[in-house]
Amino acid sequence: MTSYGIMEWRVGALSALGLFSCLSTAFAGDSPAIKPQDAGSGSGFIDFLNGDTGPGPLAPYSKKLKDIGISFDLNAFDLYLTNPSMGQKTGQYENVTIFDAGVDLDLDKLVELPGSIVRFHYLYIPWTYNSGTFGTYAGDSFIGHAGPYIPDEWHLRQFIWEQKLFDDRLEGSFGIDQAANYFAKALCNQPFLCQLGSTQDGMGMNPPPYANWSARAAYHFTPEWTAQVGFWRSNTAFPFTNGWEGWNGKVTLPNGVTLEEPNNNLYLANLVYQTSPKTDLYPKYYEAMFYYNDGRQDSAKTVDAHDGTSGIYLGGRQTIWRASDDPAATSLSVYASLYTSFDEDNSYGLQNEGNAGLTLNGPFSSRPYDSYSVKFLWNRVTSNAQSYLKASNLGSYTVGRDEMGVGIDANFVLAGDVIFQPWVTYVWNVNTLQNPSYSGNPKSGIAAGFSMVFLLGKTMGL
Repeated sequence: MTSYGIMEWRVGALSALGLFSCLSTAFAGDSPAIKPQDAGSGSGFIDFLNGDTGPGPLAPYSKKLKDIGISFDLNAFDLYLTNPSMGQKTGQYENVTIFDAGVDLDLDKLVELPGSIVRFHYLYIPWTYNSGTFGTYAGDSFIGHAGPYIPDEWHLRQFIWEQKLFDDRLEGSFGIDQAANYFAKALCNQPFLCQLGSTQDGMGMNPPPYANWSARAAYHFTPEWTAQVGFWRSNTAFPFTNGWEGWNGKVTLPNGVTLEEPNNNLYLANLVYQTSPKTDLYPKYYEAMFYYNDGRQDSAKTVDAHDGTSGIYLGGRQTIWRASDDPAATSLSVYASLYTSFDEDNSYGLQNEGNAGLTLNGPFSSRPYDSYSVKFLWNRVTSNAQSYLKASNLGSYTVGRDEMGVGIDANFVLAGDVIFQPWVTYVWNVNTLQNPSYSGNPKSGIAAGFSMVFLLGKTMGL
């Protein structure tokens, strides 16, 4: 698992799943059992994201390529974060710009290999501001963790062979991939805000764009029930990885230290139940997952190091009201998730983490693609982590175990295939998990930000 020294380098990792899964069926909580066109909660926003490509200038060429099995995608994203009144150093901000490009090769159409697809996605980070310090300034496990630190370089985030067999009941994939594409999926209105430090650091599911060697298999017992297992070579040295590391994951850190073998083995298994808005007036998505990571737990927060850590993740989303039986009608859904570590001495220092909220989809007929949400956040540090933070802090701050937050957010689809995603969160009982050496009194208060998503491929007709 992640050593505490590397964590202090990292500060907080950016989940590109949160950024770009909203551009795919992952945003809709799609499981392998449901086809992309049938996935999601039935909101107009998801219909927009999964809808047909517009008549852009490249549409005629794109159609010809798709007919022979080649599909391109291109998107851009800009993230802005600020902490006007919360954290360890208030009034700071961070900005990160990302470009994401990908291609899918349908080998059935290209070379007559039925059910075979090669997927390739690359990210480029051209501009950042305060990306290495904002998470430290916020310092806590909510806003501090979400504050992304990504070096300005290219990142391979997916390069896999995907295979489907037996009328698509069995599917699997092998290659460089991200576990969050398939396990512990984001359920809230803005997946970036659903990031869990527990899954990324406690569990070892490296967040996108930090892809790892992997193998995965899923079996669909029915259109609703799916069982899935996965194996990942989790790399504790992210974000200083770029996706091209070998099996051992050798990485050289910015301070010149070379980590020869920072990889751990991560094992995941889940059971998913999902229904479609086309067949269920109140569609739902439920996931139960177990994980085991064989990495050494040698955090400075505990005296006795040991190998391996495990726990569970439970998540669900349920539509509870719909204005009509139209799958895209105005609807209200509720979601919740819970992470629990079985290991009081895990390296990251979180025992539990959860969130819950309500999402209103398409409430205005003139803006059917918009959505609005309110949410509640909570996590609890382990008793060992609490003791360590108390001992590290030389000020008068009394470290509690529970941090909480409430917030609102929205998705607004603007002209030109642009999505504006503002959010505001108030957190209290702020911890110092992302900056344990801080000496002082971190402030409870407000953090805010927005995301701008530019569906460049959709605009160009890809």
